[in-house]
Amino acid sequence: MQYTFQRNSDQGPSRQLILYFCGWGMTPDTVSHLTLPDQCDLLSLYDYRTLELSDDLADLPWSSYQTVTIVAWSLGVWAAEQVLPHWSALPSVRRLIAVAGSPYPMHDLWGIPKAIFIGTLEGLTDENRQRFNRRMCGGKRYKQLYEILSERPTAELRDELQAVYDSITATEEPETKPHSRLAWDLAIIGAHDQIFPAINLSTLWQALHVPTKLLPDGYHYLFDLWHSWRELWECLE
Repeated sequence: MQYTFQRNSDQGPSRQLILYFCGWGMTPDTVSHLTLPDQCDLLSLYDYRTLELSDDLADLPWSSYQTVTIVAWSLGVWAAEQVLPHWSALPSVRRLIAVAGSPYPMHDLWGIPKAIFIGTLEGLTDENRQRFNRRMCGGKRYKQLYEILSERPTAELRDELQAVYDSITATEEPETKPHSRLAWDLAIIGAHDQIFPAINLSTLWQALHVPTKLLPDGYHYLFDLWHSWRELWECLE
């Protein structure tokens, strides 16, 4: 995985950390408009061609953080499920918010329907990548986000989705009910999500007994509905 780290304190170490898992093919620029609270740093992880953490992360001021808020978007929910149980450096006091995602990214009932996931992987081109992005944004913000959504090359996105698919199929076991490795506090769902169907996400999180918040005007990219990370946290209240 790649990462970016944004420090938000000129007066010594921050006391809070936001750990953000990006969606597939994305970069941290998708949330760059969200303002950080005082005394709060932001660590963003992306590019799931490998789930190995950079050795450089050991140099972050982990001992100063009293709490960590984990926000995972889209395929980032699955990535968080793979990474967090083994990440001993993280503070034990944490909040976990899933945004338009699922621990089961390829699943007919709890995630992206399998045929659509495989079709996206097998048919990914520059042209239909743009169609995917328009569906993700609901069309309304596609022009504003075009440069951000185009930052990474299509071949790289294909390799990333292939790596996720390979990981899923290597460990996939038939399940009659879903389970999660993490204690999620909230799942946020866009009513008009054209990537992860809202009905699938609602079914999943209800089965996992995780509170949900359905945003009636939301598509798959939901971060345009907020101006700050604090606004997103307020969904927990």
